[in-house]
Amino acid sequence: MPRDYGPKGFNFVFVYTREAHPGENFPAHRSMEQKLSCARTFKKEFGIERPILVDDLVGTGHKLYGTLPNMTYLLSHTGQILFRADWTDPFTIEAALNYVLASRARRAEGLRLAPFYAEFAGYRWNDMAKFREGLARAGQQAVQDFAKAMKRWAQGPRPGRIELNE
Repeated sequence: MPRDYGPKGFNFVFVYTREAHPGENFPAHRSMEQKLSCARTFKKEFGIERPILVDDLVGTGHKLYGTLPNMTYLLSHTGQILFRADWTDPFTIEAALNYVLASRARRAEGLRLAPFYAEFAGYRWNDMAKFREGLARAGQQAVQDFAKAMKRWAQGPRPGRIELNE
């Protein structure tokens, strides 16, 4: 996506906040040196091409933008939030980028655009086998912690979330 949208005026960064599911192989970070090392390993193992910004140990940036493990934000050059998703999904991000481009084109045609707030329920591909593979890579502790979390989530709505009935 950066290759397609970079020439259109977009910059992409990955913010490395914390290990979402720490385990004995990739534990919760105890030092910046450890966190930087994990970020370098992540970049190399997953072939991340965009710059990686590493949050501080207390998660200052993560707390400012929400504490979910895989969020996406599209910010304007002034820092205004144009799009926010509680999960990274390439198709949804591409739709948001195209919407911004279309809005820019309408503004360039002389149309006056007024901002408004909108929400929608997105759907992402969810490969649980691949996810469990990632948990196992982190270590048995990550596998066990995630199983406990799934039991808690099954008991009721999660705080801060609007639950949709399907």
